[in-house]
Amino acid sequence: MKFSVIYQPTNLFSLKESNSTNSGAKSLLIPSPYSIKMALFNQAITIDGKDIFEEKKSKEFAFIKDAIIEYRVLGSFCLNNCFVTIQSLRDGKYRGKPSFREYIYLSDNIEIIFDVKSEEAKQYLQKYLHRINFFGKRGCFFQFVGYRDNPGEPNVKEFDASDFSSGLLQEFDDISPNAQFKNVDNFDKSGAKRDKHIFVIPVRKMNSSKSYTHFRCI
Repeated sequence: MKFSVIYQPTNLFSLKESNSTNSGAKSLLIPSPYSIKMALFNQAITIDGKDIFEEKKSKEFAFIKDAIIEYRVLGSFCLNNCFVTIQSLRDGKYRGKPSFREYIYLSDNIEIIFDVKSEEAKQYLQKYLHRINFFGKRGCFFQFVGYRDNPGEPNVKEFDASDFSSGLLQEFDDISPNAQFKNVDNFDKSGAKRDKHIFVIPVRKMNSSKSYTHFRCI
């Protein structure tokens, strides 16, 4: 069962790749499945608490964890290349050091498509999706626009060497199918369990300089 939610970017977006260092971090063009699901957990816990997720075989935890996420993107992406100062703890003191970051302007709405197993799962996710107002770094705001029961055809596809599609390849994280709530709880010592997927984002480079890179959807 598929449905989609549409968000309008209202600020510059930045979400560094998980294998980046603090000193140099290129950004994903769109929110990863992991970041979307963590935003859902954040809203669910803020509103209803986390006890329901800690139950053994929690169906609510499975509703979020097992959702398959796809995307439909349009328009342009303008990546601003910035050097910022971050605080690094060295010798017991915080010291400033330069760090590379990308901040992205998205010209059009983004449609996030969910594939879930039941109507109950759909209703549960829609209880919280319209409350989400940022993905990635705090301050990367998105405005909820609406739901669609008949979503558009996804144009961001997982990389398949036997079925070549032109575009930009980026590595995205998702919650592992065998993860438990303790593996997504920031206050638990258990490590995160993530799967990695390579997606092809259908964009073509139009212009670039030392300060920016402009991509446009194909």
